[in-house]
Amino acid sequence: MGDKTPDAAAIEADDQKYVMRPWTHPAGEPVIVAKARGCVVTDVHGKDYLDFTAGYFVNNAGHCHPRIAEAASRQVHEVLQVSGKHGTIPMVRLAKRLVDLAPKSIHKVFFSTGGSEANEFALKLARQYTKKPDIAYLENGYHGLTLGSLEVTASEKYRESAGKPLGNDNFAIPTAYCYRCKFGPHPQCNVQCLDGVEEKLASRQTAAIIAEPVQAVGGLAPPQKWWDRLDQIRRKLKILLIADEVQTGLGRTGKMFAVEHYGLEPDIMTGGKGLSGGVGSMAVTTASNEVCQSFFGGTTPTSGGNAVSAAAGLALIDVIVDEQLVENALKMGQYFTEAAWALKDPWIGDVRFTGLLGGIELVKDRETKEVLGKKEMGKVKDLLHEAGMLITVSGWHGNVLRLQPPLSITSAQIDQFLAALRKTLIAVRGS
Repeated sequence: MGDKTPDAAAIEADDQKYVMRPWTHPAGEPVIVAKARGCVVTDVHGKDYLDFTAGYFVNNAGHCHPRIAEAASRQVHEVLQVSGKHGTIPMVRLAKRLVDLAPKSIHKVFFSTGGSEANEFALKLARQYTKKPDIAYLENGYHGLTLGSLEVTASEKYRESAGKPLGNDNFAIPTAYCYRCKFGPHPQCNVQCLDGVEEKLASRQTAAIIAEPVQAVGGLAPPQKWWDRLDQIRRKLKILLIADEVQTGLGRTGKMFAVEHYGLEPDIMTGGKGLSGGVGSMAVTTASNEVCQSFFGGTTPTSGGNAVSAAAGLALIDVIVDEQLVENALKMGQYFTEAAWALKDPWIGDVRFTGLLGGIELVKDRETKEVLGKKEMGKVKDLLHEAGMLITVSGWHGNVLRLQPPLSITSAQIDQFLAALRKTLIAVRGS
């Protein structure tokens, strides 16, 4: 436990009175964080939590990493923000660094301020280049909450939040949910879920397919042959690939970018969330020289490429490389998987980790794969919260414990979480 903030109650009261939030909160939330270091956050009452959300999937190097903080602090005294028509030294250096790290198909970087915005520009870029209006997205896909990105987001709950019918230029194609494959268990999968996709894509004026290489919602990682087949189809039809790496990039999946797992060469790739190391907000839309030749953004986001955020982003990449966080993500993802299965809990239906992007799918019955109900899931989350574990719940059916901690997480911290999970599942089952 840390020190309690003297006016903790007043701060919480003001939060409730003045702050608008996008969702209702379960017991104990929102947590008003007073201090954060590494994988631990401390609230205004002095209670410590292990943060398995990494600050909502932002702090890949951990909270308040000293090298990132120092880089941002230095930049504050040099340049803060300039017109989008110009540039700054850290912005240019970050663009070059990202291109050097990205797949060889990526040559240029456009800076914006958030993942939804980055995906909006990706859609605009694809349509401008191809002169076609339609975008295909994956079932269960999530690409943001602004109007354009909502149109390529699968969740009906999110889509309805627009308060208006969304256009029909965009359409869904099947994702790879292997644990619940509608074709049943296949020792040798023939990716039947993609049957008919070529005809569907060809029947529309399809400019691009937008997809996360691994879906963050539920941690769905397609097999290699799934991506091979879809990539072959879209190349045959001359359809662009937009790889959304907002959540999967910068080491999260055990590779610098998740496309590396599959050998994909996207025409457009987006990034965000952790790009600035938690300092400000930064996102990018990157593309090949050919695709971006005729790009017209209309204008540029006011704070796109902010110098302080860019300096922090450069430091973040250095930390990821120097501290071997990509390798740690891969190692800890494997450890998490093995240790979670070792609990042998009857409610654990599937454990899915690609690096440190993934989660644990909870079911009432392993044989039938009946989804654990909303009531039970709520109890699980509440008890984990009481035990000092910050998590979110996601997945196609809302029954996946979404676990994306900082890439610096240790096996001891994972053990601490799983010990709490074991007690929690037993308690909820007996209640």
